[in-house]
Amino acid sequence: MLRLADGLLRHRFAVVALAALAVVVTNLLVSGAPDDWWYFQEAARVLAGLDPRVRPWEFYAAHPGTWIGPLPLLVATPLALLPNAVGGCTVAVLSGLALAGVAGLAEDCAAHVGVPVQRRRIAVVVGGCLAAPVWTEFCTTYTHPEDVAVVLLSAVGLRALLHGRAVACGLAVGLAAGGKPWAVGLVALVLALPTWRGRLRGALAAGLAAGLPWLPFALAPGALRAVSSSTALVFTGTPLGLAGWAGEAYPSTARLTQFALALVVVLALATVARRPALGLYACVAARLALEPQVLDYHWASLAGAAVVADAVAGRRTPAFSLAVFSAYQVSRNVAPGTEWLSAGGQLVPLLVVLVVLLRAPRHPAGRARWSPPAATVTNAAAAVPRPRAAARFDGPRRRAPRFTRR
Repeated sequence: MLRLADGLLRHRFAVVALAALAVVVTNLLVSGAPDDWWYFQEAARVLAGLDPRVRPWEFYAAHPGTWIGPLPLLVATPLALLPNAVGGCTVAVLSGLALAGVAGLAEDCAAHVGVPVQRRRIAVVVGGCLAAPVWTEFCTTYTHPEDVAVVLLSAVGLRALLHGRAVACGLAVGLAAGGKPWAVGLVALVLALPTWRGRLRGALAAGLAAGLPWLPFALAPGALRAVSSSTALVFTGTPLGLAGWAGEAYPSTARLTQFALALVVVLALATVARRPALGLYACVAARLALEPQVLDYHWASLAGAAVVADAVAGRRTPAFSLAVFSAYQVSRNVAPGTEWLSAGGQLVPLLVVLVVLLRAPRHPAGRARWSPPAATVTNAAAAVPRPRAAARFDGPRRRAPRFTRR
């Protein structure tokens, strides 16, 4: 048994990839090629110039309420032009394999902040396997490669942040926000960089990465009005539905409030609580709380965020991953007439974020809000060779300041 566990930990990324692929392939064999990425197929025809009625830069003006950025649509165009059995299945398999990439980035971040090897490996393999059945909602049920990209880019941005790479961090979170607007809160992560110069460079890179792909489309007449509009109706089993908007058109002010809430909670986590690894988790929490139609694939973003959060936290039990997996299963089995249970569950991630903020220690005045991790030293005992005699140094062991995990 111990040998089996050791093998699973040594090949943890392959285990996570196989777990995700097993669910994806099973769903494809049972349900057939995914057919819920018609929005990519529709965009591909326009962007490739195959639709004589709409010119490529007029796509958003002609398709109001499309909340996917131009860059994901352009990248997916070659696959979207292929028959669904080829393009759709390829996207599903690649999206499944992306979970192993998230696990790898999560472990790299955990190693950088000093999480013990065994704990981060357990968090990655257990969290990744728990996320696999949730993650497949991205792959086969709904097929949202742009949301997969948001999870990957958020992990890349966190890794760059921990390494103090301002431009790389800004580019990653900017591309995430430009690809899916609900991820705009991730831009606040650049303010956790250790210097003002780094924060400015990161913010500039984020702004350019998020805004430039939209520029040719935003100049088309009516594009901005179309993008800001929404044709979605508010579902009953959502927090907004219980608040009295059920069956009504999604108010534009709610979307702006969602963006503002995401920015505020990510900023607070990154700079006050010093928990930037929870940035994506907080973004998805804000989305779940104020989304008009919360679907199963929304939980997949939270599952990816939980893998990163658990790895960096370094606890003995991957609590975030367990909680997300349980909430996902409950949300899928809500009986008619008990939509309040589903709506209440969608508020739980945001409540978790608020609890983390309330429990965050207050740092003394004048202390830097963020300090990059430094190599661990152990005072004179580390610099002087240990004597072979029985007597040894018994003084206190001290560590240099570094990023604190809480």
